[in-house]
Amino acid sequence: MSISVQSLYSATKDIYRIKVIAGKDGMNRNVSWMYYTEDESTIAFLRGGELAVTTGLSLERRVQNESALHGGTPESIANAEIEYLAHFITKLSERNISGLILNVGKYITSVPEEICALCDRLSFPLLTMPWEIHLIDVMQDYGNRIVSDRQKVMTTEKALSNALFFPEQFDSAQLDGTRFAGAEQYSVILMQIPEEFFNGEEEKIRRYMDFSFNGKLRIMPSEFACILHESYIVYVFHSDARNVAQTLCTVASHDRYFKGMKIAVSAVCGTPEELSNEYRHAKLALSFCAPEETLCDYNSLGIYRLLAEVQDRRILEAFYEETLGKLAFFSEDKRNDYLNTLSLYLESSGKIQKTAEENATHRNTVNYRIHKIAEMLGIDIQDGQTRYKIQTALYIRKLLQRTECTQEQRL
Repeated sequence: MSISVQSLYSATKDIYRIKVIAGKDGMNRNVSWMYYTEDESTIAFLRGGELAVTTGLSLERRVQNESALHGGTPESIANAEIEYLAHFITKLSERNISGLILNVGKYITSVPEEICALCDRLSFPLLTMPWEIHLIDVMQDYGNRIVSDRQKVMTTEKALSNALFFPEQFDSAQLDGTRFAGAEQYSVILMQIPEEFFNGEEEKIRRYMDFSFNGKLRIMPSEFACILHESYIVYVFHSDARNVAQTLCTVASHDRYFKGMKIAVSAVCGTPEELSNEYRHAKLALSFCAPEETLCDYNSLGIYRLLAEVQDRRILEAFYEETLGKLAFFSEDKRNDYLNTLSLYLESSGKIQKTAEENATHRNTVNYRIHKIAEMLGIDIQDGQTRYKIQTALYIRKLLQRTECTQEQRL
């Protein structure tokens, strides 16, 4: 959560007579600092997130050169202006600059429609400010606002980190004065961090998230916090995150680093004290994300939500051992085959032919395996209560395999 172009604009548009003329879809981009530039050769030194401002002095020089070389016809001058500004803005956009303020009136008298169209395509905010407004006043004001906002962000992230990971250190008063204070809904989204992502350098990862990736979500920075923890990007919303989870998936699918990464969304809680539970719920959902899926919703986990609330894992392990533990006699591969057949058999309400089709095997093989399991376990597999118990044990097996457990080798 950082200050955005929109926030700065809304707070100062009347003071400095600033106007947004293009790139409105990118106004939610975060701003890291102000950057004054008249020379495109320095753009390569920018780190991303800066809000650039220029008087267009270099544009004036380009026009003068055009006049000297080609006689300075109106058409050639106009083309030179468009070419220069298009190149300049494209370079800024490629460096993930948050936007550009044009100090119009002396060197820049008007902005060509072609440039506005370019900024709209790039979702790159283009703003204008009258010449008589002093740049130093704007830069100093914005710098102070950015520093102040940064302090608020650090305070908010510290409080939310406590709520998520160290609930015993958290008190809701820590969120006083932040956008999260007094909210009626809170939720969490987890996204895997790719291996070798900026070689694990936290500062580089944070800058990429704040000033590149998150800007593409088109969600105001004040609506969420983005925290790095272990191998996850942790988003905390003071709203129902399920409304934006799919948007995040879409952006990730087009990102060079996060393409193919798994994403999970928690349920919604009513107080920040419950965020640690929602973080745990999101981790559970992430562990159940199917290979062909990139998004899993905790609310879709069914009975696993209930089983996961058993705090003493030994209870689940003991239930599995009591119900299906005797199948550990088989080798791991053979046990997995038998348990997969058993699971399909129960899901098909005991239909042998359907189980065989789902398992891609012969019905005689299914019959043999089911009878062998019943014999080894000493059960009547046609009994409804017995089936219910076995099905529950199979659910426990899957849960323990996807979360930390001590008996995984026996499952």
